[in-house]
Amino acid sequence: MHGMTTALPSGSWTHSSEEDADGIEVYRPTATFTFPPSRKGRKVLEFGAPAAMAQEEATLTSVAPGPDDRPRAGSVTRLRPLGMGRYALGDASGAQDVIDIVEATPEVLRLSRP
Repeated sequence: MHGMTTALPSGSWTHSSEEDADGIEVYRPTATFTFPPSRKGRKVLEFGAPAAMAQEEATLTSVAPGPDDRPRAGSVTRLRPLGMGRYALGDASGAQDVIDIVEATPEVLRLSRP
């Protein structure tokens, strides 16, 4: 795909669940993409890069609809690069999860959770 990169994205990305396929979650830029209405709400991923972190590291905050449909932010998770677009997500308890960034362009973010 032309212009495709697997670089770590930044900013806010909203889940476009209508586009998910074959275990790949699709996210679109929160501020610029026009999403169709969704009864179940939409999950948002906020990528940040605090200055104190290494250049390839970042933080990730997941925001999801709560029981009353208002958005609820989860804890800030540190993203640690593992290579080949794969990142470990670690929290303060030491628990880790992994995501693979399959595609990251200014228009779309595709990721999988192996």
